[in-house]
Amino acid sequence: MKRIITVACALLLIGSGIARAQQEDRIEIEQSSKGRDDARPQNFGIGVELGLNWLNCDVQDNGTYFIGAKTPLSLGFDVRAVYHFLRLGRAATVGVYGSAGLHMLGAEADKIASPNWDAYEVKTNVLNFNVGLEAQFFPKSRLRPYFFAGIGIASFDPDITTTDRNKVQYAKYFLDTDKSSLTIPSGVGITYSATRVIDISLAVSKTFTFTDNLDGWTDNINDNFPFVHAGIMFYFGGQKEDEVQVIAPPPPPVVTDTDGDGLLDTDERTIYNTDPTNKDTDGDGLMDGDEVKQYRTDPTNKDTDGDRLIDGDEVLRHKTDPLKKDTDGDGCIDGDEVLDMRTDPLKPDTDGDELTDCDERNIYRTNPLVKDTDGDGANDGKEIKDGTDPLKADVLNIEEGKNIVLEGINFETNKAVILPESEEILMKAYNTMRTNPTLEVMITGHTDDVGKDAANMKLSDRRANAVRDWLVNKGIATNRIATKGLGETQHIAPNDGPENRAKNRRIEFRIVKR
Repeated sequence: MKRIITVACALLLIGSGIARAQQEDRIEIEQSSKGRDDARPQNFGIGVELGLNWLNCDVQDNGTYFIGAKTPLSLGFDVRAVYHFLRLGRAATVGVYGSAGLHMLGAEADKIASPNWDAYEVKTNVLNFNVGLEAQFFPKSRLRPYFFAGIGIASFDPDITTTDRNKVQYAKYFLDTDKSSLTIPSGVGITYSATRVIDISLAVSKTFTFTDNLDGWTDNINDNFPFVHAGIMFYFGGQKEDEVQVIAPPPPPVVTDTDGDGLLDTDERTIYNTDPTNKDTDGDGLMDGDEVKQYRTDPTNKDTDGDRLIDGDEVLRHKTDPLKKDTDGDGCIDGDEVLDMRTDPLKPDTDGDELTDCDERNIYRTNPLVKDTDGDGANDGKEIKDGTDPLKADVLNIEEGKNIVLEGINFETNKAVILPESEEILMKAYNTMRTNPTLEVMITGHTDDVGKDAANMKLSDRRANAVRDWLVNKGIATNRIATKGLGETQHIAPNDGPENRAKNRRIEFRIVKR
């Protein structure tokens, strides 16, 4: 026992000497540009490891001495301290560690030797103290593999459950004088720096002993116990020093921006060819720095895209693109729209008539600011689509339920024969019916008060039918047109002279359905 204690103390003294010998090198490394960016800059940590272990022992010799042998998993834990004192470049850091732990081990068998003998069970609590070396690889990474190995001392006291006759029969194997032993622990694992001061680890290790008495049964092979464990380590020191020892940046070079436009004088002279004493070299209302950095326009050309609008007006007033001649893509440059056409350079169809502003000006000659240039009730785009003339009122302005007087339809006196001069107004009626395929109308005929009422009623009916027949001959379906003669019953002017009587002699469209 004295030899074991002497060896352990010697190992501790050797580790301490190595740490002192490397102290100067460690400080030099930490203060250099290397070593400052490790994932774990602190050197000293304390933590706890908890996991499952099992006993590798003679009881596992299933069949020779033991029948139904097994070594169940059991709980173990270590308290561990580590001090890293050496860095091997970017490859690894090396340190010393010390640990103290309790491992609750056990083994059992259904029978010993022949089936007539009784069961065997042992429980032993191993109190283990270790010191050694630990190497962590890839110190710049937060996830680092590591390896450790060392030497230690274990204290144990096996508690055996079996019968006295077993102990008599196998007396030579029950040598329970050993209660402590030197140990050699080693293992591999991986650790992760979860925070600035906490590492989490997962490892597997095996502790070899110089005793065969962990299971209370002695044979030719020494016992050992593997340990699979997870741990948490808290690190101290070094972090605050690392934080405050920041290398001061070099002083900024002396720069000059005389006109305060956001461009250095040297850049204005050598790169942009602007005037370093004038913040708006081209006088377009935008500072040279904004033109270069924000709008990407030419600070020496007030109209970068050549659309007749200066860059400042495009950005600040019209909200157009100073790098694009035709912002809305309607075919007319922004300057023409703003200065000549008075249309919106951000909308391809200013008046919403389904024709672009440029097509209205250059192709159809319509007014791009007015939906219905000829004012006949059909917007310009519809007229182009329907084949009517958007510059000529060649359709009727229709509203459902409204009566439209077809002024200009004239007949021979006291007859239902349409005169040739009625062609223009009849074509408007026809175009209206043709371009509105769902339109249904009632054609009503009216007369003045000259003549008998019955005769006037018949005459007005014939004249309404004459208009219907003219439209049907042009191709309008008969089921879309109804007729009615109203004679002199609905005059619109007093029958007191030739002019007013002419107003009462008329044909009307009444819109039944649109």
